Amino acid sequence: MTEATTAVDTPRTVMWSISDIASRDGVSKQSVSKKVADLIERQGLSVERDERGRVSRVNVAEYDHLRGRTDNPSKSQRPSTSGRELSQSESYEEALRQKTWHEAERRRLELESLKGALVPLADITVALGEVAGDIIQVLDRLPALADDLAAAIAREGSHGARTILKAEVERLRTGIADALDKALKPPSETA
Repeated sequence: MTEATTAVDTPRTVMWSISDIASRDGVSKQSVSKKVADLIERQGLSVERDERGRVSRVNVAEYDHLRGRTDNPSKSQRPSTSGRELSQSESYEEALRQKTWHEAERRRLELESLKGALVPLADITVALGEVAGDIIQVLDRLPALADDLAAAIAREGSHGARTILKAEVERLRTGIADALDKALKPPSETA
């Protein structure tokens, strides 16, 4: 996942505030904030941010999925934040609706993971490191051109240098493209 943002099709019901998650789990907001920050950095947790860039809502199904939890949100009857008390049946229906969305989002995440559409951030970081190393090796060939460029300039002037540089640019592009292609192939194909 890229920068932590909410998927366009994520139902609003699974986007909870840090306070709601802390209340549900019976822990402090600070501990939830710390865990959310860690999951954003290491796993790419989906969140919504306010205008100042602070986390305002968290995809609770993804939060639970990444933590290996499968709690039933209908068992946690949080107080209503609307200012009016809900009747027992309204409260149960809301909890059931949230449970349904939560389960649907959790299943979507599992399916995406099984399809290989979700890649752990640690794997991406390792792959980027390898690609960066390969690209650096390609670029390290440039100083070896110094003698060829000097000779071309002596023979043909700037036209000779331009010809050599044009050929080298093509080799660099090919080398970088090959490094990126290697990184994008599934591990089974690169072995």
